[in-house]
Formats: sequence, structure tokens, C-alpha cells
Amino acid sequence: MVLSSARRSTTRCLWRCSKKMTNHIMQGIHHDGSAVYVSNPLPKLGETVELRLRVPQDAGVLRVFIRSTPDGEEHWEAMEKAESDQVSDFWVGSLKITMPVNPYCFKLISENGGYYYNALGLFPHDMPDVYKFKLLANWDAPEWVLGSVFYQIFPDRFCNGDPSLNPKDGEWSYKGKAVKLRQWGEPPLPWTESGSLDFYGGDLVGIQQKLDYLQELGVNAIYLNPIFKSLSNHRYNIDDFFQVDEHLGGNEALVALSDAMHARDMRIVLDLTPNHTSNTHPWFTAAQKDPNAETADFYTFYNRPDDYLAWLDVPTLPKLNYSSQKLRNWMYRNDDSVMRYWLKAPYNIDGWRLDVYNMTAKQGALQLSKSVGQEMRQAVKAEKPEAYLFGEHFFDGTPHLQGDELDATMNYRGFNIPLWHWLAGYDNGTEWRPETVDHRHLSSEALVGQLKQFAAVIPWVITRQQFNQLCSHDTTRILNIVKGDKALVKLGVAMLMTYPGVPCVYYGDEIGMPGGKDPDNRRTMPWDEAEWDHDLLTFYKRIIRLRRTAPALIEGGLQHLYAQGGLWVFLRESKAQRLVIVGYRGDDTLNDVMIPLRHGGIADGTELVDLLGNMSACVEQGGVRIHTIKHGDAFIFELH
Repeated sequence: MVLSSARRSTTRCLWRCSKKMTNHIMQGIHHDGSAVYVSNPLPKLGETVELRLRVPQDAGVLRVFIRSTPDGEEHWEAMEKAESDQVSDFWVGSLKITMPVNPYCFKLISENGGYYYNALGLFPHDMPDVYKFKLLANWDAPEWVLGSVFYQIFPDRFCNGDPSLNPKDGEWSYKGKAVKLRQWGEPPLPWTESGSLDFYGGDLVGIQQKLDYLQELGVNAIYLNPIFKSLSNHRYNIDDFFQVDEHLGGNEALVALSDAMHARDMRIVLDLTPNHTSNTHPWFTAAQKDPNAETADFYTFYNRPDDYLAWLDVPTLPKLNYSSQKLRNWMYRNDDSVMRYWLKAPYNIDGWRLDVYNMTAKQGALQLSKSVGQEMRQAVKAEKPEAYLFGEHFFDGTPHLQGDELDATMNYRGFNIPLWHWLAGYDNGTEWRPETVDHRHLSSEALVGQLKQFAAVIPWVITRQQFNQLCSHDTTRILNIVKGDKALVKLGVAMLMTYPGVPCVYYGDEIGMPGGKDPDNRRTMPWDEAEWDHDLLTFYKRIIRLRRTAPALIEGGLQHLYAQGGLWVFLRESKAQRLVIVGYRGDDTLNDVMIPLRHGGIADGTELVDLLGNMSACVEQGGVRIHTIKHGDAFIFELH
């Protein structure tokens, strides 16, 4: 076969990089927070855990030490070489869990000098503590999320189960617009035309009616956009935190849905707006009228009644002021507070998604987010220790992921956005500022660099429960992001389902629903199967089933093995299973590709079987040869 010059160049580059990585044997040093390398990833205070470090036999490492800092003072623990296999030596040492957060790193003394190894990698010099591995003591981890695949539903647009609940044309007005009931399947109206008052009649009854469909898809948890009483279709302007909107079926419909889901061993998470209320919420209207009202200090008024602090200056969304202790009591401290109320019977929800968490309890000089976040966690976990608490954060949410606030964030910067950028040259899914979008493809090297940077600064037990998506109600849909390229959609889904974290499917993505920026991304779910992409749906079902049954994907650690151009390879490893995931988003077809694997502790003679296809291969000379890799290909190799 005669290769094009571009293909010859790519092939030569792969061979050169493979040789370079083989020479860099120190890249085979590995540790993560999984049970393969930590005897108990969820230790109790006072417990001693055993740490393991994998080191290539030919790395020339002479001594290894665990470096920790109990109560701020340096402590060194010598490790011993405990066992070896064909490729690696395993060094073992102990770490005493003395603090709520226990940071540590390794120091290796080799024939070529000393190296520090932390969650970011191997360095010939010391590094800031922020990059150290971290073990959390007494961490209330919602372990059920590790085996979960979520499905996000925008309630008004999923299924109309009871037309008698539908809003009626002109039933109310808001912001100068009147309610309009649209026909199912009609495109959503622009905000400027509808004022977010175009309704389609989706309700909780309809969601319950479609549980069979969701179980057949394979998902076992649902995240619902807001369902509380509100005047808009998105319901982020809440009028009553204790009342499910009557047009969704009211509180009784939530009880029925929750009961039906739990009977199927499914979980349900609701969406809350702790940052703001609507301007028609009784808390606000009372405060607006009377400076001595019980809720007067829940908001920040500059000059009553109409000059007040609002979210991004949107007057219909007045911002809550958490310097008010009573607000804290009502929102989460009291036994009958908002956040506790819905966790209890008869509703029994399984967690909260907190809207606009990046701005909650922040207003100029008044920065209370840390204390409020800590108190929210304490209240939620006191009510239901296994509840899942995650927050919306489009930016760097890692300060809130240190073990004393959130279980997770919507992992936009640590997964979603870099994946879009890698797949499609698209790094701004909201399109709010299109002039800021970078349309160049992110290289695989840069992709892995961003993923590692965001994961390295948080504990592993939090990394594995980060909330990962390809798109959401706030972003352009994945099919539009990749400009209709279904091969890239499948590749994105494969990476979503195999990368550490809790994967979530946005309703309709599994059948190929398109959608541009909000509100076009909130179209109605088509229930005429003739409109579905059945090939894509079959792919979703298959890979969701794999995500929920493969031990390495449920509880395995992570090691990035290869990143070059459009090719990305990583290892997921548990005690029961090892998987090598290969993804390629390049336009050219690659031929005769040698992917280095020895630095993943993978010995020659290991057989690789692709769980997505019929291909198998054998590791030789430290790597695996794949004869052809096409645009959008994904391989999930199980090691035998």
C-alpha cells in the first residue's frame, strides 16, 4: 500500500514517539487512589493504609520513600520492594491517616538521581502540595454513583403523560409575555419571542411512563432540571421550594415517580437554585415591601423596592444573601429546611444538583461560599449520608472538591470542554461569547494535559464521582458540536463511558437529537421511533451496559498511556480487570500503528480483546500493533 505524505508523516511520528516513550522508562512509574494501589481508598481516621507504587524493573530505582505532612510537619516512610512481575516491581509502604485530608507523594532515589512522584506525574524537583495525592478520612462517599449512568431530563420536553396538567394559553403572564402551549415537536421559540413561556406539557407522569424505555437504554439514575413551582418552562426562577409545580403533577407525582424508580433500583436527583429565587417568590415580595419583614435580610437591597442585587443583573432572579443566618436555617440547617425536606420520606430523593454553585454565597466583598458549602454538605449528609451532592461549575471548581463541600461538580473544565475541543475544535458549548471560541482542534497531548491538571488537585475518590457529560440543557448538543459527524459522536460517547467519573446522557442524545444553543437544545423528545437513529441507540445501549458491568470502569484507576496528534490511549485498572481504551479523532486513516504499553505494566504476550468489536491482538516488543485506525474509531481492549 502506498501512503499519502501526510499518512507517512503520521506513521513515522507514531514510531518515533513510540521509541521515545520506550526509552523513557521512568514514565512507567504509577500510583493512583484506586484499590489496586491503596489498601482502603475510604479509610477511617486513625487507620493505617498500605500504599503500592509500580516501578519498571529497568528504571534503576534503588530506594523509595513516602513523604507525608501530618499536622504540617514532614514525615518520611521507607518503602520495600514487595513483589515483581515480568515488567514491574511493586514497592509497598504504610501511611497513617491522622487528618481529614492526608496528602502524600513519593520520592525515588535512582541511579540517575532523585525524583518526586505526585498526582501530576514524575519530576526531578519538588512540587507544591496542591499536586500531592490525597486520602480523605471518614469520607461520606455516595458509592452507588460509581455504578450509575445518569440520564438528564428537562421535564417540560420529555413526555406528556397527562394532558390535563398542561398549562393553558394565556393562563398567566410574566415579563410582558403570556403562556403559550405549543404542539409536541414544534421547535422552541427564541427567548425574545417566548419569554420562556412556551410550554409543551411534559410532566413527571410522563417520565414515570417511560421508565421501561430508560431501563432498556441501561441508565439507572435520573437528574431532573427544576421541578418546583415556577412561572417559566425552565423553572430556574422558583416561586416555592416546597411545592412541585402543579403542571408537572404536584408533590404526589414526585412521590409516585420516586417510588417507581426505587422499586426498579434507580435513583433520582433534583435541581435546586440556592443562589437565587424568582422575583415573585413570597420570600422576596415580602422583603421588597417591608424592610422589617422576616425575610428582609435574605436579599441585598440598595434602594427598595426595585434596586437590589440580582444574578447577573437579571431582575427576575434576585440573589440570596447568606450573611442571613435565618436564610441558612431555612435553606439547609433546620430539620424541615429545603435541602433536607426532599431527602426525607415520602419523597426520598437521592441527591441535589446545585445550580450556579460557582456564584452561590458570593457577592463582592462578601465571600461566604466556603462556609456555606461546608454547612450544606454537613446538613445533607446528616440527613442522608449516601446522598449525591454536586454543583454546576463551568470553570475551576476544584477548590470546592477538597473533601469538605461537594461530592462532585458538573465537570466542564475537567472533562466536557476539553473533550469538545479535542473532538471538534470547539471550546465553548454555551456560545454566549462566540468570538472567544477556539476553533483549532486540541491536540491529544494538550487534552491529556488539561485532564491531568484538573484531576491532580483533587482526591481520587472525588475524581471517580465527578459528573461528566457530553452536553446539557445549557450547551449545544453533541451532534451539533461535531457538525453531524456520527463517528465523532460515538467516539465521544465511548470516552464518556470509559473515563473516570459518573457519566450522564442528555435526553435524546441517544437517538441522535440535534440542537443548537439554548433554547434549541431543549426540543421535545420524539417518541415516533421512525425519527430515531437506531444505529446510534444500539451503540449507546451496548456501551452503557459495558460501563455498568466492567469492574475496571466502575472502580478502576487511571493511567494515561499515549497522547499524540489525534490519538489518545489510557488504562483503566481494577483488581479484577484491566482495560486499554484507544480513541482516534483524526481525519486520516492510520496504518500499522504501534502503541506502546509496557509503561502501563503490560507484559509481552498479553492478549488484548476489543469489547466493542471482533479484533484481538497480542503485546509484542512492549506495545500492540493495530493495522488500521479510522476516523472516530474507539477500541476498548480487555487484557488477558
